[in-house]
Amino acid sequence: MNTAENNNQTPKNLVSIVTFNVIAAKTAGGGFIPWVNIANANEEILNLIDADEIVIPEHEITVSIDYPSLNPTSFTLFSSIGFSRKSLLIEIREKFLMLSKEESFEIAGLDLVALDVYKTNSGKIEVTLDIDL
Repeated sequence: MNTAENNNQTPKNLVSIVTFNVIAAKTAGGGFIPWVNIANANEEILNLIDADEIVIPEHEITVSIDYPSLNPTSFTLFSSIGFSRKSLLIEIREKFLMLSKEESFEIAGLDLVALDVYKTNSGKIEVTLDIDL
């Protein structure tokens, strides 16, 4: 991305927050857990509440990862129908698996709490991750 493009994209306006709630299958009282463990995302997708709901209707988004990576990075995703919690979680998990191998960090303790969805002045959608340890 060139500098002129980057300058046109600021400031960003928060347009939504996407949460990840998982049915607590291992607790006696039921309930839910308000995050998804990135390392166990494939298993937790099975209990993800509203997994197939389209939470970002745009067809192109940029996802930024700045933690725990030593080299903050971003990647672009495309979809003809928008993005569901499930599709976003799958893509984010795959990216974290790749980054963890490249940079030798452990993802087992990383929980994805939410996604902050921003719209830039140029109309592009940028997503940042709310990661908890």
